[in-house]
Amino acid sequence: MEGRTKSPGRTLLTALPFFSEIMSYKVPGDFKFPEQATFNGSGDPREHLLSYQAKMQVLGVQDPIMCRAFLPTLKRPAQRWLVALPPGSIRNFEELADRFMSHYVANIKPQKDLTHLGDVHQEEGESLKTYLARWKKEIQSIEEVEDQTALTFFIESLRSGQLYRDLRDNRPATYAEAIHMANERANTEQAMKHKRQREVGGSASGKRTRVETKERRPEAPRQPEVRRPYDRPVIHPYRPTPQHPVHEIQAAAPPPPPPIEERVANEEPARDPAS
Repeated sequence: MEGRTKSPGRTLLTALPFFSEIMSYKVPGDFKFPEQATFNGSGDPREHLLSYQAKMQVLGVQDPIMCRAFLPTLKRPAQRWLVALPPGSIRNFEELADRFMSHYVANIKPQKDLTHLGDVHQEEGESLKTYLARWKKEIQSIEEVEDQTALTFFIESLRSGQLYRDLRDNRPATYAEAIHMANERANTEQAMKHKRQREVGGSASGKRTRVETKERRPEAPRQPEVRRPYDRPVIHPYRPTPQHPVHEIQAAAPPPPPPIEERVANEEPARDPAS
């Protein structure tokens, strides 16, 4: 019974879908497998395939190694898919890539149309640094954008300002030059913003210090005001200003009354002669 039962491990090794030439190719002893993110069947297959090809081409590995080294970059359902392909059905890496893309085509992220860039604009109050990050993300979602087309859309997406004026008056030759100018302007705006914040913060801090110092200074208690008798105001009677010289007034004035004694003597009644 044991002789008729195949080992599960041996079945996996002999059931790979590669041609015999690929399986028999001797891998160089100095070959080092590059670090590569694994694909479990739920991501974008194009991103995984491009990343793998770029690293392998830099190392200059041969096609048979690219086929055999592709299996360790897969895991779980994706590994089971590759192992389940018919034996001898893949002769080179190009066929492997076609099978891989066809099987996971539903996971490919849809690319936006070029007209989508016409809806991307810098919002009011949005800093240039924030907008550049958003713009780069949006343009990366569009496939195969010509350089001059990208340059035109980028310039028109900016708000009216100094950068827009400079790019309109002196249009750069390439899209990369325009992005470089925008990055430099964004860095300058960021530095100026931080400098203003430091200046305003320093002034406000100094003002608060002076106010707090003044508030901490104790105030002497106020004494009730006591009015002394000799502090009372003196009220003088009203005396009109004379309209004529003093000597004229004295000459025209009636004579002063006689002394009291004379007035009493003059006012005594005359005695009756008969008495």
